[in-house]
Amino acid sequence: MSTTQTILLTGSTGLLGKGVEETVPKGWRILGIHQRDYAVAGSRIRHLPLDIRDKSLVDKLFARRRFAAVVHAGGIASVDYVENHYAESLESNIVGTLNVSSACRRAGTHLIYVSTNAVFDGKAAPYRETAPVRPVNKYGRIKVECERLVTETNPGCTIVRPILMYGWNHVVTRPNTATWIYDKLLRGERIHMVTDVFENPLFNLQCGRAVWAAVRKKPQGVVHVAGKDKVNRWQFALKVAQVFGLDAKLVTPVKSSFFPGIAPRPRNTTLATERMRRELGVAPMTLEEGLLHMRSAMRVP
Repeated sequence: MSTTQTILLTGSTGLLGKGVEETVPKGWRILGIHQRDYAVAGSRIRHLPLDIRDKSLVDKLFARRRFAAVVHAGGIASVDYVENHYAESLESNIVGTLNVSSACRRAGTHLIYVSTNAVFDGKAAPYRETAPVRPVNKYGRIKVECERLVTETNPGCTIVRPILMYGWNHVVTRPNTATWIYDKLLRGERIHMVTDVFENPLFNLQCGRAVWAAVRKKPQGVVHVAGKDKVNRWQFALKVAQVFGLDAKLVTPVKSSFFPGIAPRPRNTTLATERMRRELGVAPMTLEEGLLHMRSAMRVP
């Protein structure tokens, strides 16, 4: 008799989804769902195109299958896209989250909701889980509302707040900070990186391990998941150049005002990670450790 347990992972083609996929423990498997119907090359899990905004489709899936847990990472997550496409982003995040959360409640399935550091205003870092939320952009405001929604519909749920995530992503998804910097510098292109926005970047495989720990241990409430180093984007780019042997002189430091068209960013949203270490048993990695892991995972032609 098989003892394999299955989790449902929404937004399975994203960077977090890839981290969860690549760290799956023995005895577990993943059913991943995503909105668009495309093949995910190199993926080792089953993917199913399903629009979580459609309540009937979500309900039918839960009627057919039982899950040991649901990791809800789906929804539009680009800060600048949300700022300029608010109505669409509300539907993607609020409606989709309500449908998934309600289905979990009816099925008695533990929900792990993936939130963000963007719920903070950047004025009182490092942030613990109990810190007041004060978002400065539309994406952060949407995620605050989603956190409230899942807490009220599933009081025992886990809310994971990851911060600036990096790692090798699926080719069907948008690049992340590390891969964007790597690609630009590899082509010899000059890039401008801000010096006045600070985070403690999170390697996606570490985030995956934290999510699996949350699946097994089911901690209630908010857990911050982040890396060890507080860096700005300019320092991030210099470290990418160093680890991958690229030209750091192509990286120009600038202030955020250099990019007048982007959504407001909180200046410092570094997260405290004591609960991650204590309750999930996952230690934060340095940025260099994560980038070295990326370099070692590269396929040499």
